[in-house]
Amino acid sequence: MTTAQSRYIDALAAEAEADPRVRAAWLAGSFGKGKGDRWSDVDAHLLIEASALDGFSNDAETWLAQIRPLVFVRRMFDGRMINALTDEAMRLDVWLHADGPAKVAEGETRVLYAEAGALSWQLSAGEELTPEAAAAELNRAVPEFWRCVSMLPVPLGRDEKLVCAAGNFLILMLLTDVLSVAGGRRRDRGVKALNDFLPTRFRRLAENATHFNELSLEELARFQLRLVRIMQKHGPTICAQWGVEYPHAMEEAVLRYVRQELRYLWLAAPLEELR
Repeated sequence: MTTAQSRYIDALAAEAEADPRVRAAWLAGSFGKGKGDRWSDVDAHLLIEASALDGFSNDAETWLAQIRPLVFVRRMFDGRMINALTDEAMRLDVWLHADGPAKVAEGETRVLYAEAGALSWQLSAGEELTPEAAAAELNRAVPEFWRCVSMLPVPLGRDEKLVCAAGNFLILMLLTDVLSVAGGRRRDRGVKALNDFLPTRFRRLAENATHFNELSLEELARFQLRLVRIMQKHGPTICAQWGVEYPHAMEEAVLRYVRQELRYLWLAAPLEELR
């Protein structure tokens, strides 16, 4: 099936090969791994002759617009990456590299065009999550989850329903970060690929917890406390799986405070969601 992405990729390859300033062009991300579909971003990389980099960079938006009209463009990472949206609403990230050879990973790269010697191949980091990476993710996400939960009474007490709803989904993302570690796979793509890394049983738990019937203080509190119950049950086990110390004292302090404040706000009913 021809998609906006495949048409764009073909046109990008032809444009890169025709431009003497471009030494190589390749894809990373989903298309680099051969897993792209009609909903995937295009993550492209261009290796530019060092002497031509400044000129190419200054003209990069125009260069890209020749391939497909753009309706949004911004520079990120000190101008090294161009984040754009085409008139077909196709999402595009283009990284600019100077000289070379550029290092690319086997099994994670689709080469569109390359001069001889422009690319240097290296082994992929692989799909398996290392103990060090797992520990780093758990030591980040678990305490941050509980820190955010500690703020639940704030928007409830101030009747800030939209703030509370936004915070609930932030907490949901932190919970899924923790649950994904249980799958043992390296997370090399963003939230749009969450299902690829989140074990099915945990995904269903999170999906079943993610609902509220109305934008009321009670329903917003119930939403978050259902997520808390999942973390209470599975967080310590996942941490133990990777030899990481679970912050039990932090959990106890946060829940003691949340229980106290919900009762103060006459919102004790949502506490039934906790064990």
